[in-house]
Amino acid sequence: MLKNTAAIGTDIGKSTLKIAVVNIGGGVLANKSYVLNRNQSKDYLISKIVEAISKIRVEVASKGINPICIGISAKGFIDHQAGIVLGPDQGIKGWRNVPIAKMINRETGLPVFVGNDANLMTIAEHRFGAAKNFNNVVFVALRTGIGGGIIINGKLYRGVNNAGGEVGQMIINFSNGLSDKGIRGSFEHFASATALMRRYLEIAKKTDTRKPTKSISCKKIFELSYKKNKAAVTAVDENAEMVGVGLANLIAIFAPEIIVIGGGMSEARDSYIKMIKKSAFANSLENCRAEVKIERAHLGSEAALIGAAYYALSRLAGKGI
Repeated sequence: MLKNTAAIGTDIGKSTLKIAVVNIGGGVLANKSYVLNRNQSKDYLISKIVEAISKIRVEVASKGINPICIGISAKGFIDHQAGIVLGPDQGIKGWRNVPIAKMINRETGLPVFVGNDANLMTIAEHRFGAAKNFNNVVFVALRTGIGGGIIINGKLYRGVNNAGGEVGQMIINFSNGLSDKGIRGSFEHFASATALMRRYLEIAKKTDTRKPTKSISCKKIFELSYKKNKAAVTAVDENAEMVGVGLANLIAIFAPEIIVIGGGMSEARDSYIKMIKKSAFANSLENCRAEVKIERAHLGSEAALIGAAYYALSRLAGKGI
């Protein structure tokens, strides 16, 4: 491929649609973000994606850039060969078994390729980010839920029905915690941003003299912990311990060269990452952990966009990924 070849990467979030034009080297040439309505439907979302693609194509055309394909990052289970979002519906009306690749292709005229968002983040970090030059990688996205991806011998591991890599659903405490997905004691239930917020409110209700708010952002809890708020410090310490326990399981199973921590929670201070490492290594076998690195992701909020675009370019070129 020519080094100036570019693709459009699109990331469908819960409340935001992000779009970028990315070159083959992973460079972001242009990007935009659009706020989505609270109540969404399939038709609404498709129309917003088409609109965003049209606008960014016009913008980069003025710079002499003509993207040759489109990559779409979506949550849930994806038939990546057929370009179909299988579900769950993510609260979007009609968002099951959606042939999104064909629908967007029909409107734009460009080849379209679709992947799971955590998998595409994994691909991006492996090709351009923290896991570059490593062949055996586990990526963990710490956010509202916990997503992940696995690279084995340089290739993304998909599993049967493209359902592999759901690291957030491994069980770390079977005796407690039924998640919204019906899984008891999952990593996601105990270690996600949602879990951190829930735990902070539980502790604050018992210990803070001031009545705690009924809702609080994960970012705010980290900020309070930096100011030595006792409830926040305890909640963050416990969360880091639980994240480390989950990573210890992954170390025992895969003994990867590197575990990359991404998602919004990975943007916390180094002290949080250090606590996670301490827990992960304390709870794993010496031989399994001996060569493992645990690092913060490098690409931040652009990872899914970069991964989607690179994935599209690779698929268009006939490369397996």
